[in-house]
Formats: sequence, C-alpha cells, structure tokens
Amino acid sequence: MRATLPFLALVFGLFTFFSSVSAQQMSTNPPVEIKNNSGERRKICMHKPKKVTLFAIGCVELNSGESIYWNRKGVFTPFKVKIYKVRKVIDKYLYARDLPADTGKIIIGTGGRFGFSRFKNIRSKYTLRVCNNRFEDRVYFALGYETNYGTWTEGWWNVAKGECKNIAVSKRLKEKWNIPFGTFPRTFYYARTYGENPLYWTGGDGDSKLCINTKKAFGKSQFLPDGTGVKKLLPCEAEADKLVAFRRLKDPSIKKEMFYLTF
Repeated sequence: MRATLPFLALVFGLFTFFSSVSAQQMSTNPPVEIKNNSGERRKICMHKPKKVTLFAIGCVELNSGESIYWNRKGVFTPFKVKIYKVRKVIDKYLYARDLPADTGKIIIGTGGRFGFSRFKNIRSKYTLRVCNNRFEDRVYFALGYETNYGTWTEGWWNVAKGECKNIAVSKRLKEKWNIPFGTFPRTFYYARTYGENPLYWTGGDGDSKLCINTKKAFGKSQFLPDGTGVKKLLPCEAEADKLVAFRRLKDPSIKKEMFYLTF
C-alpha cells in the first residue's frame, strides 16, 4: 500500500502544505515547488545525497498538472530525487536526478525531461498585465488566487478597448492576506461584458468554482484551512454572491515578473 502525503508528513516531518507554514517560517525556510507537467501521474521520492539510496525520505504522487510544496525544515543540503510512473501494481522507475541545496522549483516533464530552478533565478514578485485589444465594450474581470496558504477571489476591475492595467499580484497578496513575496499564486479569472449581447469568459465543468459578488467590489476567502490539507468551501450566501467557474491563467516564465491576460 502506498504511503499518502499526510502519513509521510506525520512520520518524517518533511512534506507540508503552506496552510500549516507561517509567513515567518516561509521567510527563513523557503520550500521547493514540485510540478508535474508529464501528462501522466508521477511519483517523486526524495533521497539523501548518496550514491546508493535504498530508502526514501518521503514520496508523493502527483496527477498531471498538479503541484505541491516540499518544506525541508531549513535543512539545506544537496538531495536526490527519483521519478516513477505510477502503475496499479508496481510503479515503474524512470530516472533520478541529483539537485543542489538551493533548488527552488522542480518540473517533471514528458518522457525523461526534467527541469529545476535555483532560488536565485526565481522572481520574488509578480505582476499581472490585463489588456483589452479586441472588444468595443469594457471587459469586467475578477481574479482568483490559489496558494497553499489559501484561496481568494477579488474584483472588480475593467479595461476599455485599447487599455491595459497592471495588477500588482504579489503586493496585493502580501498586504491583504500576508502572503510572503516569492510565492507565486496559481491565478484564475472570470470576466464579462455588459450591453445587449454580453460576453462571458468562464471555466468549464471541470474547472474551479469560486465565490464572487456580482454587484459590488469584493475580496473573499474561499476555503477554511483546517490543518489537514482538505479544502472546506466557505459559504457563498451573502447578497449577490454567486459561485462561478474560473479559467486558469498560464503561469509566467520563472525568470519573468510579468504575466498576461489579454481579451
């Protein structure tokens, strides 16, 4: 039977989600983001930096497109990762990589592709640039931010045709919810126009449904953290509140501060 993430966190004290890490801890013990872009379910195991490593410090399985954060409790040493293809009976070993102590992000790619970035190459602050290049009507939009500290929605902004606005994402997260700089949020959006034939930009059936207010400016926490990693959706019951499906935005390049949303 495979060990689950909560079990590993309990036994080894090495894997933890941001919901259980304080902002003060983050500033001194920055975690490693691990993202699975392989197109398949993968298992990644952490090992001590030895030539022969029979036993892992801990392992976690990730669906395609999923990411987690590994908190090393301030122990910064080189380490080894082993990647497996998840199968019903015995997982298939694919490859291993030795990584430096200051690894900040790991990306598991297709086949044997593998990438990592060191902390010095990762941006500490992010800005979202939103432009309306095509539509005569103003586009009104709301944003959703998901980190392992929590998930929030915020709105409304609007952009006229030919106009762009810069949203200081990292600054807003820091000021409103005390999320430390260097934390990139998975970012989502919901947008619409008004008039006789309004347009909508929404997610599909499998996308995240988050709470907005359709009548006024808002900033809403979406989930109540309970220390287990389980997301318990908060009520969306205030006047003019509504659950809507948000679209996911493409993440910015690791070395770039700016990312974009263009209508």
